[in-house]
Amino acid sequence: MIDHQEDFLRGELRHALDSRQPDRTAMLNRIAANRSGHHRPRRQALRLAGSALAVTGVLGIGGVAQWALAGDTPLTPEPAAPRPAATTTAAPAPSAPVSSSPEAASSAPSRQPASRTPSSGLPSASTAVAPPTPPTPAASPVRGHPGDTQVVKGSMSSTSSIAGTGHSQVVITAGADLTEFDLMIRVPLTPGITPGAGTSDVPGVTVTVEKRADALIYRYLLGAGKTITAGTYVFDARYGGPARDAAEDTYESYATSVERKRIHLYGNFLPKD
Repeated sequence: MIDHQEDFLRGELRHALDSRQPDRTAMLNRIAANRSGHHRPRRQALRLAGSALAVTGVLGIGGVAQWALAGDTPLTPEPAAPRPAATTTAAPAPSAPVSSSPEAASSAPSRQPASRTPSSGLPSASTAVAPPTPPTPAASPVRGHPGDTQVVKGSMSSTSSIAGTGHSQVVITAGADLTEFDLMIRVPLTPGITPGAGTSDVPGVTVTVEKRADALIYRYLLGAGKTITAGTYVFDARYGGPARDAAEDTYESYATSVERKRIHLYGNFLPKD
């Protein structure tokens, strides 16, 4: 009785298997279309689940049919439908901008990023603080030679002369008050010369005499905070010794007027025509 029922069941299953021809290609195309379509995630998940259930059903029916036909003839199991591989498209890596300039292209490999210092929003010291007024420079021993003189500048002028043996004199005329003043008379050393006194009729001016290796230096310097009012002033340099040639004697002066204008004069003691 049991053998009769098994034969009957196997016959029915064989008949059902012969009459059912599943379209595997259509099923795979539907699965691929569902995966590649732009649908909402929930509907796509439901379709994928339905497709997987259909594939499982087909495989299950094939297994049962194989069991039913195992008693008669061995069947080669039908290969399972391959799952289409999910296609992953990698985002293209951002490419570096290409410069259209040949010079930029040739120098790009060695170019280093410039460092940037974060700005604090405050002005730099060079723009926030005004530079101090430069000090009055000392007179130069090279100015005043023949062909290199400047006896008039702005509101100030000068004259010079040999007032007698061992006596050099400079006269300064100021057309405006002076807040800074520095005059230097240079007398080169000659055989038998000795330093003497330096004098001036300008109040607030300090006179110093210095013997250097090559010359006697007479300096007339206005004190800090003092002012020379507009006018004409005489500055004398005296020295001892025999008569000498004054061709190399020179003088040079720096001054600042009340208008904050810098004045520079220089000359010599050669005879004036």
